[in-house]
Amino acid sequence: MSIGFFTFYSQDAGVGQGYYSAVDPSGTAGLVTMSVDSLTGPARLVITRYDGLPPFELTVQGGLEYGVSIDRIQTIGILNLSSATVTGSFSISIPE
Repeated sequence: MSIGFFTFYSQDAGVGQGYYSAVDPSGTAGLVTMSVDSLTGPARLVITRYDGLPPFELTVQGGLEYGVSIDRIQTIGILNLSSATVTGSFSISIPE
């Protein structure tokens, strides 16, 4: 069994937005997916991690989707790298 969160996003040019913050200070493990709608983007997925681990950062181009299973998640955010509004979807699935 897992707990999931799914949302659509729309961010103006240059805007960064946080979408998840762990309740447990040591972070959590989960499957994170992000898509960027075609004709928009690119956007950067940024996952900060506990215990000095380097953040996970990935630029996703328009029309693509990316998923990563990662542990010790503290926060997750999306940064619009384009000069126009970017849209897409974001989800996280956390095992119980």
